[in-house]
This record gives sequence, structure tokens and C-alpha cells, in this order.
Amino acid sequence: MKKKKYVTSVLVAIMCSMGQFTFGQNHTIWQIGQHDGSPDGMALAPGEYTQFVRHDFGYEDRFFLVGYSSPETDWPYVLPGPANGWGGTGRTAGIRSHVLNAYFIVKDIPRQADCKLVVGILDTEKEAPPLLKVTVNNRSSTHQLTGGSGSDEPIGPFTPAHRQQVTIDLPAGSIKPGYNEITLATLMGGWLVFDNVQLVGPLEASITVPADVLVKQVAAAEYEVMQNGERYQPLLIDVAHLENSPMLTVELDGQAAFSQRIERGEYGFEVPMPRVSDRTTSLYTILRDGEIIDQGEVERSPQPVITPADYVNTMMGTGHSRWMIAPGPWMPFGMVKISPDNQNSGWQSGYDPTFESIGTFSHIHEWTMAGLGTFPVTGVLTTQIGDQSDPDSGYRSRIDKDSEQAPLGYYKVYLTDYNITAELTATTRASLQRYTYHDADTGRIMVDFTIPAEYRYGVEELDVRQVSPYRIEGYSKQLSSGVWSKDADQEYTVHFVMEFDRPMLRAGNWLDGNVESGADMHAAAVDKAGLYVEFDTRQSSSVQVRTGISYVSTENAATNLETEISKPFG
Repeated sequence: MKKKKYVTSVLVAIMCSMGQFTFGQNHTIWQIGQHDGSPDGMALAPGEYTQFVRHDFGYEDRFFLVGYSSPETDWPYVLPGPANGWGGTGRTAGIRSHVLNAYFIVKDIPRQADCKLVVGILDTEKEAPPLLKVTVNNRSSTHQLTGGSGSDEPIGPFTPAHRQQVTIDLPAGSIKPGYNEITLATLMGGWLVFDNVQLVGPLEASITVPADVLVKQVAAAEYEVMQNGERYQPLLIDVAHLENSPMLTVELDGQAAFSQRIERGEYGFEVPMPRVSDRTTSLYTILRDGEIIDQGEVERSPQPVITPADYVNTMMGTGHSRWMIAPGPWMPFGMVKISPDNQNSGWQSGYDPTFESIGTFSHIHEWTMAGLGTFPVTGVLTTQIGDQSDPDSGYRSRIDKDSEQAPLGYYKVYLTDYNITAELTATTRASLQRYTYHDADTGRIMVDFTIPAEYRYGVEELDVRQVSPYRIEGYSKQLSSGVWSKDADQEYTVHFVMEFDRPMLRAGNWLDGNVESGADMHAAAVDKAGLYVEFDTRQSSSVQVRTGISYVSTENAATNLETEISKPFG
């Protein structure tokens, strides 16, 4: 069943004291801002918030390096949310969520030491309270802030009555010796104004400030590549260059392996290491202009060979994008473009990584065309997809972002509300999905004919029938009016054949608010419609569904399914 999960509340809602927040014998390892009830000393303060985008704040590749960067120029006093037009959100620009990255290097931190991250907030937008996401070394939590003073602009005056504080306990190991990173992001809602951001930890811990090169991560790749007929295992080195133009050199087991002069920016280098046949350890040394800045060892073992196609991540470009751009396992010029959808209907709807829930996996992502959503669920029947801003609404589910994979030809994600793993792939005219119900006796698949899309459509005629315990087929005649101008309509019919790898336990349908048993349905002028099928998952937890579509006929949809999936793959 769907598990109700609520975002972490603000641990200390109101701060009435102006004194320093302390934690026993711990001390402040670093701090941005002064915890003085004022945003003074941070960039854009006290009131130049409209210059946020102009100064390139909020982008994923910008960072604040503790001990090196200056709060007066590099950390904005305000963080806008997707609801704020001055933060980049617009009718044609789509939503814009912003992130602030803080990088830091810690030394002398005891292995068993706990830490705390404190985010002091002076005020928030009242009508659209922000949902704040905090990520510490890839471990995330979300925090729904309360509405603030009611001011339309984040310019104060800031009074103690509207202060909030988010405190995050970081157990031993969360902050590690060496490089660490923290990211703050607004997933929903409007602006927030910072008082300070503070990392509190043991007295022994301190910050190290690098020179002009920051080494973020060094690791042996879990793959090998072919170069000039030879196999190599790359040594992956992530660095951020801060200033000047130094020569970066890498030595492997005492031998020079790589050298390049770098300019300001972030880099991900692949340093070729000869492949190994057994598990072994290699020593690396990284030098800047001949001076050692990092050294250590990496564990190595034989790895599979990849091709350039394996570097592709179809998630790239999906933020602030269009309906036709999504992380789906699509074939070039494919008719089936199955992909996760997580937004409401409207301009630029479809998939945006800002939202950490999914409403459906729909088959069509063409300009002005959409339709045929499928989604695995359990528990009480709900026939609405729900709202992008409310993961508890409808049958949508939160996802584990760390589980999301989107290489070429494959998409995978874990649906946390239902404890289900969903996997998708597609051919040119058909899709294949596998849903694994990890702890349910009965698995349900929702088939939705009226999904949210960039161009809203109506269903003029719908005909669906169950032709066997394993198969459902039919068509949905759809119309999007005025898609480009008042007289430009898009009319098309989606014919489909859907087969399951096990017999259906039961089926039902919904039509404009009425739920009935059985998969067969025929209707005209449909507002909301879909069907659901259920399976016994006690003996085998996975259910596979394959679907062929056609814009010509149901017979052609059946032929497409048979030709592209059934015959080649059984």
C-alpha cells in the first residue's frame, strides 16, 4: 500500500534568542553569515535580490569554497524558489529551481565524531513557503518551512518572530576527512532569506584551504576502455581549478601518467591505467606545477569494457525542458517514447528533476501529442495521478533519486511510497516494462488514458476490451485544440495492444469519477478515464508488461508488438 511519508519538519521553528547556538563541547567548524539577525555581509544584501540570476547564482556548477570564497560576493543572502519570477521562473521559461553548493576540506576530524549542520533563516515567503532540500555528501533530506512575515519582497525588516532554523544531525562518518560538499536547493515554493549557515563539530576539526586546485575525488573506474587496441582502467579524478593556469600532473605507481595545463573551472579527468588481471592496489600522486597536492592509493580489479554509448546519461538537459525532452529509453526517431512524467499539465510539463515524485510512465512524448500512461501501485485504489507539489495526492509516488538510472535504452527507479522497482525499455513502436513489488501480495498496474501533458488533450472516443487473461487492446481518439494557433488542432488516435507475463487476477476501470469492475469500456467525450489490472505477486514479485502502439489500427499495434518484441525476445 502507499506509505504516507512527510518531509522533515523544521526542528527549531522560532528562534527568539540572538545568542550563538551551541552544542555542548562542539564548536563552529565553519560559518557563512554571522547569526546576528541580519543578512548583511552576504552577496546582494540588503535588497538587490532581483540581481540573483544576473550574478549567475543558483546554477549547479557554481560553488562556494569555505575558507577561499567570500560571503560578500559569493553567497547570496536570498535563495529564490520556483514560485519566484525574479529567480528565473516564467510562463515560457518554465520553472526554475536553484541550488547553492558549499565545498570544504576538513582535517583532524575524529572518526567517531558527530556533527550538525545549522541553517538559520530570517524570513520566508508567506503565500508559498519553500520546500528546502539539504544534501550532505549525497545524503539528502527535505524540510518544509513555514510561511513568513507576508512581505512580497525579501528585503526586511527581519524580526525574531519569523526566524526559523533547520538543524540536521550528521552521525559519525557523515563528514569525512578531506573533501566534503553540502547543497541547499528549493524544490517548491518561494524565497528564503539566510541568517547563517553553520557546521558544528568536534573541537579537533578544522578547515584546510587549498591553493589554486581543489581535488574533490579520486577513484578507480568500475569499467575499462579500449585505446589503440589496448584495455585500460581509468583513474577518475575530479578537480576544481580556482585561479592561475597551473600544470596538473598525475603519477601512477611512480610513473608519469597524465599532464595538462588547466584553466578556471571544474574538471573530470580519466587517467589511463593499464588493466589488471587480479585485485591489486595502485599508488597515485597529483602534482600542481611539480608540487604534490594529493596522494593516496586505489583498489583495482578487472572491470567490464564500455563503449562511448555507455557515457550517455539521458537525464542531461531535462531540467527546465519541454515535453519532448525526457530521460526515456527511446530509439532514434522512435514512435514509442516511454518516460517518467512528474509534472502537472501546462507549458514545459513532462519530466523535471526538481520534483522527486513520479505520476506515470507515458508512451508518447511528441510535440502536441501525448497519451497512454502506465504505473505500478499497491493498496487502496486511487484513480487520480495527483499533483506535482503534493506527493501524497493521487496514486503518484515519491522516488529515491539515488536509485534513478537513465543510460541509453534503459530507465530504472525505486518508488519509495510503494516499495516497487520500475524498469523501462523500448523499441521503435513498443515498450517493455518490469515492475517488482518487493513486499506486496497483490500488485496493481494503472493504465491512464488522460494524463497531464504540455498540450492538454481531450478523449473524443475510447474503446478498450480484454481479449484474454493476458491481453488488453483498444484505442483512444484524442484531440488537442489550438495547439499553435486558434485554428491549428491536433487530432490523432492511439491504438494499443498490452500484454502481461501472467494472468490478471482482476481488472476494473474508471470513467469520469465512476469506478466499475472489468477492463472493457467504451465511451465518448471523456474527461477522465483509465483501467487497472491486478496480479498475484506472492510467488513471484515481478510483473512484466509489453505494449505495442500504432496511429493507424489496433491490428497494426499488434503487429508492431509481435515484430519488435514478442518474436525476437519470446
